[in-house]
Amino acid sequence: MAHVQPITVLIAALGGEGGGVLASWLHRSAIAEGHFVQGTSIPGVAQRTGATTYYLEIVPHAGARHRRSDRGPVLALNAAPGEVDLVVASELLEATRAVAQGFVTPERTVLLASSARVFTIDEKAAAGDGRLDAQAMADIARRCSRLAIIADFTAIAAQAQAPLNAVLLGALAASGVLPVPISEDAFRAAIRAEGKAVDANLRGFEAGRAPRRTASAQGDKTGDQTRASPPLMHLVSQQLEAFAPQARAVIAEGIARLTDYQDAAFANRYLARLKPFASRPGAEGRFLRELARHLALRMSVEDVIRVAQLKLRKERVLRVTHEARARAGDIVDITEYLKPGAEEILGLLPPRLGRWALARIRHDRAWPLKVTTTRASGFLRLKALAALKGWRPHTLRFAEEEAWVERWLELVDRALAMSPAAAQEVVATAALVRGYADTYKRGLANWRKIVECVIEPMLAGRLSRAHFADAVLQARLAAAKDPEGEALAETIAAIRRSAAAEHAAAE
Repeated sequence: MAHVQPITVLIAALGGEGGGVLASWLHRSAIAEGHFVQGTSIPGVAQRTGATTYYLEIVPHAGARHRRSDRGPVLALNAAPGEVDLVVASELLEATRAVAQGFVTPERTVLLASSARVFTIDEKAAAGDGRLDAQAMADIARRCSRLAIIADFTAIAAQAQAPLNAVLLGALAASGVLPVPISEDAFRAAIRAEGKAVDANLRGFEAGRAPRRTASAQGDKTGDQTRASPPLMHLVSQQLEAFAPQARAVIAEGIARLTDYQDAAFANRYLARLKPFASRPGAEGRFLRELARHLALRMSVEDVIRVAQLKLRKERVLRVTHEARARAGDIVDITEYLKPGAEEILGLLPPRLGRWALARIRHDRAWPLKVTTTRASGFLRLKALAALKGWRPHTLRFAEEEAWVERWLELVDRALAMSPAAAQEVVATAALVRGYADTYKRGLANWRKIVECVIEPMLAGRLSRAHFADAVLQARLAAAKDPEGEALAETIAAIRRSAAAEHAAAE
């Protein structure tokens, strides 16, 4: 009898996404269609520190033959690099991980993956923007596979109010890439036989089968499209015409964000701060886009008022309800665990009173709170905090943030007159000041050290200006890599030694 090569399938998923159920559906449907199947799984060490994988080997049309035989086929218990026909990934980084481990190859493997991201702890904890480049990951996946089908299946699942694994099964069925015949009716029968959330899973299966736009086709890449919204239409009119086309979309988002954060007058202040840079020599589109992005983020710092606003949003409640897989009629309670510190609480006071109070209280003091926002008491507590939005401009925290923004913009302005490349790096230092509590304090301390030891000396001519942009870049990367400041101190020392050597050589 001729040897039949088994079809190999690897499923890479995160915990809680139903990867095991997806493997079970494939297992059931393949057996129902007369194939011989063996499946194994390897659980991850944690949510993102180890891949959770499910591996199937399917021998086509061999089910009946091996049931009659005393000897079954010898199949592998885990995937081997270069020997996988189909990889299904529920998230883009998991797809890239499969590529890095050699399971996806351009000669053999079909990759079906969701373009959605679930950020890792390292990405979230980075002092700056620690997110991995999603476009680069998608490009790698396409380049390293025989065929890549990448789309935002997570968004499709959310729209259909169905589990992601069912959507992936539907996409797999519709694509016809599984190199073994299994009918769509067999997949539907497997979902029913599993007996778990049958209606929602069938709905997800049909949503996955429907036509979809791939991740690469989504969005306008030119950057000159703006999101039409009432605040934008009321506030902007023709004002965006003063800015480079590449920056307009970000500025429009900044206006909408700051109108929601405070009011239209605050968004106008944002525009007024940006306009002087629009006509400056060296302020090309990329510079303005980054300046507008960082300025919008720094003007909408997440104080306790903003945190209360965000936690009460209807969209957030709906998202949590969906993530909990609650059914119609289920009672969903959302409990927030908060621990505001002295700066957050006393920052709500007027500046003079707030500074007086902070000088008389331990700065490591915190007030742990447990607030159930879906109950009247918790909802009203956060509602009262969110209602302080009108008071925000009179608070100590607001005054401190405004002073920081003005200082940062002044440095950017002075650097732009000297070197556009250096000004771009000064703009990027804003990403170091983020978060709250200790994270915020460390980031602010590192930013001040970069200003005092690198930017100001460069601007004043006390350090060589020849490597201005590179010096700020290296200092910023050191601060982002090590928020505790040791790497930054070493980098600043190296910059000073280099400057001293240049000065000695010039003499």
